[in-house]
Amino acid sequence: MTYARQTGTRQPALRLLPKCQRVQAAAATMVATGFLFDYLTPLGVAAGLIYTGVVLCTIWAEKPGTAYVYAAVASGLTVLGYALFHRTGINEWVVLTNRGLTILALWAFAYVVCRQKTALISLERKQTELTAIHDNSVEGMITFDPQGKIQNFNRASQKIFGYSAAEAAGKNISILMPSLYHSEHDGYASTYFQTAQPKFIGAAREVQGRRKDGSIFPLTVSVSEVRVGNHILFSGIVRDISEQKRVEAERESFIEDLSRSNRDLDDFAYVASHDLRAPLRVIDNASTWLEEDLADVLDEDSRENLQLLRSRVTRMDRLLDDLLEYSRIGRADDQRYQQLMRGDALMQEVLMLVDQPVGFTIRIDPAFKDIQLVNMPLKQIFANLISNAIKHSETGTGTVNVTLQDQDGSWTFLVADDGPGIATEYHEKIFQMFQTLKSRDQVEGSGMGLAIVQKHVQQAGGSISVSSATGEGCEFSVTWPKHRSAANGEN
Repeated sequence: MTYARQTGTRQPALRLLPKCQRVQAAAATMVATGFLFDYLTPLGVAAGLIYTGVVLCTIWAEKPGTAYVYAAVASGLTVLGYALFHRTGINEWVVLTNRGLTILALWAFAYVVCRQKTALISLERKQTELTAIHDNSVEGMITFDPQGKIQNFNRASQKIFGYSAAEAAGKNISILMPSLYHSEHDGYASTYFQTAQPKFIGAAREVQGRRKDGSIFPLTVSVSEVRVGNHILFSGIVRDISEQKRVEAERESFIEDLSRSNRDLDDFAYVASHDLRAPLRVIDNASTWLEEDLADVLDEDSRENLQLLRSRVTRMDRLLDDLLEYSRIGRADDQRYQQLMRGDALMQEVLMLVDQPVGFTIRIDPAFKDIQLVNMPLKQIFANLISNAIKHSETGTGTVNVTLQDQDGSWTFLVADDGPGIATEYHEKIFQMFQTLKSRDQVEGSGMGLAIVQKHVQQAGGSISVSSATGEGCEFSVTWPKHRSAANGEN
């Protein structure tokens, strides 16, 4: 008893030779047989038949050119046989004719085999490429026959539905659908074959799919017909849109939340502009009446306190105006938002809105007269920026330059002053609501001016930035799309 038998192991099986070596072995055997038959039958007919078989063996070779190599070898052996095995008593022309026809047949067969092998390799390569494309496509690709039986099921489909290719093969396509769609799909198929009207062919449709675990999910499917001769197949491309639907639901929820927030802001603005103004007016009137009725007994401090009270009422009233204006940006129905004006006329109206003190110079770029601009909100934007420059001047004098640059698809407006400037760390802060660089007792304001300007600019699709440093003045740059003015002009 051998060790292998004692341990229960099996003896290794003999390994088959690779295909190319098997072809070579078969060809060598046939060559030897053919050479023997050439010796036994000097006419060369039997050997020629065998040599032809040698060439045909190359149909299993890896390279098409092998057929010509074998044909050359067989031709050489045919000639060698004629030289070595020539016998007397045989018609020379018959021998030569047989061997000439053998060589011709060898090369003819080699040509046919080479062409056939080349076509086969090309077909296999294309088949491999198509299989690779099919299997590695990011979209699910399913092929099924007219009876609905699945023929091919690529990797993406396996990932989408949870079935392996082996599990899906031969099954009806209805396993991928909720039961609700089974009869509908059968109806589509029967209608198509009876009327040739493609109700489910070509166009992409949004349907529901069913995974192996029974879960239902949304997908898009597009089915096309494939005809190979008289054989009909259907190819379906499927895409799982669960994530897309989730994102759409989140977007709808976000839009609803944003709409609700806007409605709340509108309600707040209404309350602020109406309900809060009434008590402010009462406070302002009551303080005035107190000062008048108690004029004989009020001292200087009391009068200052009443004036301070009225100044705070005025500040609150201005803040309510600014909040209301901020909430209306983007939804204003004022006709000035559709009115186009020449740039120089617009700037003249801006200067009328600005309280320009003596000692302040405001220079407007002459290029404004050559362009058309929308009246609002640009008038408000320029007025806010120029007023800010004047309001924050520490000396009460200075210069403000308003210039214009043509940037092809947009205008760039620059509002620069020679005032105290803004430190770099405050460049973002100044555009936030209720933010001021100085206390409101030093510089009166709601802290909403630049926030309103920025919202107007962004609503129009432009941008605003500031370039400044402490003690070096300040320059605001506003980019305003030209199409914004054109669109308003068309209205």
